[in-house]
Amino acid sequence: MKKLYQFSIIMLMLFMALSFTYDNNLLVGKWEYSSTQPGGPFKLLAIFRANGTFDGFINKKEFVSGTYHMKQDTLYISDPTCNAQYEGIYKVEFFGRRDSLKFHVIQDTCKGRRAGTNGFLFKNAGTVK
Repeated sequence: MKKLYQFSIIMLMLFMALSFTYDNNLLVGKWEYSSTQPGGPFKLLAIFRANGTFDGFINKKEFVSGTYHMKQDTLYISDPTCNAQYEGIYKVEFFGRRDSLKFHVIQDTCKGRRAGTNGFLFKNAGTVK
């Protein structure tokens, strides 16, 4: 009985230690939207890192970098294209086993950011190294 008690205490301590180090930010990773435009194929890649930074690429060319943070399913995002001090707010909707997502604008006066994210289906394109 004493061994069971000791094992239970050790497991509880291990669980508590892991619960504080687990990163539950489901947005971390690479997300890609693809379509065909009149000028040819179009690919938008967004890379979200655990440190709160992101980069955006259009057809493999970087066009934006900024910062973000998540609160539950809400994304707060800013970048210098519209004003680095202003945050756009989006609801993030995940599908399946985090294989795709959609951003739904809640509040964002940045027309370019809204136009490139709102309602588009982004597919999981891998993890960030």
